[in-house]
Amino acid sequence: MRPGKLVLNGLVIAAAAWMFIHGTKTQTAGLLPSKARSPIATDQALASLESAAAHENTVASVAKLAGAYLDRDQPGLASAVIEKAPTAVRNSPEIAHLYARALLHRGRVPEALAVARDVESACETSLTNEDGACPAWLLARSARQLAFLEEMSAAGIEDPEMNPDGARAAFDRSSRQIRFVAMR
Repeated sequence: MRPGKLVLNGLVIAAAAWMFIHGTKTQTAGLLPSKARSPIATDQALASLESAAAHENTVASVAKLAGAYLDRDQPGLASAVIEKAPTAVRNSPEIAHLYARALLHRGRVPEALAVARDVESACETSLTNEDGACPAWLLARSARQLAFLEEMSAAGIEDPEMNPDGARAAFDRSSRQIRFVAMR
């Protein structure tokens, strides 16, 4: 074997070992809330989102703030932001989808399922009218969320924190059911 190939193979093995040891630095948004997060009061980005939502109660500002609260495992705050928003904002499919997610994280699966069904019917109406109120990404997410919540309800799980194994099994069953491409 030539020395150049030997050195190259050694570098590839060393790089693979380094990647195995150090891993990646990206984090995914989990289905169920995690327990370890930074304190919410020290987050400057969150403070700017709160300020924006206080000055403008638009769908975009409320969605960003509620999403930030949900990403920081604060579903009660996300629910409060959504519940205090004007009716026109609360009735948008994007906000209703976030509200169903907040209800799920608060352990209120039957209520989350009802809201998710409302989102699905709003998206179907939006597609029929072709008004663009429900983009393809929201249609895909709401279908996935609805399938998961229906599996949770069928399994009799009202709070995923009380039965994490059952919630994981419901998620696995629901992920096998949804197979479509969100295209127009």
